Amino acid sequence: MGVAKSIEQRLEGLVEGFFTRVFRSGLQPIEVGRRILREMGEGKTLSVNKVYAPNDFRVLMGAEDHERFMQMEAGLQKEFSELVIDNAKQNRWNLMGMPEISFDIDESMGRGEFKVEASFAASENEQPQVATHAPSANDPSSTGAISTNTADKLGLAQDSSDPQLIVLDGDGKPIEKISLTRDPIVIGRLSSNDVVLSDANVSRRHAEMRREGGSWTIRDLGSTNGTVVNGKLAGQHTLTDGDKIAFGTSELIFRLSKGN
Repeated sequence: MGVAKSIEQRLEGLVEGFFTRVFRSGLQPIEVGRRILREMGEGKTLSVNKVYAPNDFRVLMGAEDHERFMQMEAGLQKEFSELVIDNAKQNRWNLMGMPEISFDIDESMGRGEFKVEASFAASENEQPQVATHAPSANDPSSTGAISTNTADKLGLAQDSSDPQLIVLDGDGKPIEKISLTRDPIVIGRLSSNDVVLSDANVSRRHAEMRREGGSWTIRDLGSTNGTVVNGKLAGQHTLTDGDKIAFGTSELIFRLSKGN
């Protein structure tokens, strides 16, 4: 049985005898489960030789629906988590840690309205990863950032003048190179970002990089732990070749071009 077809059986079994009373109107758990699966597929990224899928899901809904969901919070979190694991196994996607599901109120939403924010978070035993999305239609310019490994696999030509982010491991050694093909570049844990960090110390939308004249500037987006450039907190900073940028425990080096 496919993962999507098992949603109904999972959730109906969980809330049998309670389902029709609590969830007879408004937002339904099955809708949320389907959206989580969709966000997993749309949010998957590539890092070195692996495909990663989001493992952290924040479900935003109106106050009325939220009250009903919280009556079964633990049970729904468990079922959605197992759904995420099964979907990852079926598609041979990697998860950076155990799935995390949270239900939050968005006062602007009415009954039945909701959205799911998918993000990445590494477990304590997992090394944080930096990943990018595969470009669509074999066009490297269709994404704001593309890893050189991904480009090489797809046989894509890369512009040698594109600036790069050099990803460092825990020992400060380069492990990946990411070309910045257009701007702005948004960096953070959300799967919709151009550069996705699985670091739990990184905010969902942590920082933004963009061209300003002939230079590149990085701006913190109100992150919890701040953006650090060359060892100093930076609200906004004009980047120069060789600058070291840190987001949480993830470190990268900015290079103006591949020739540097």
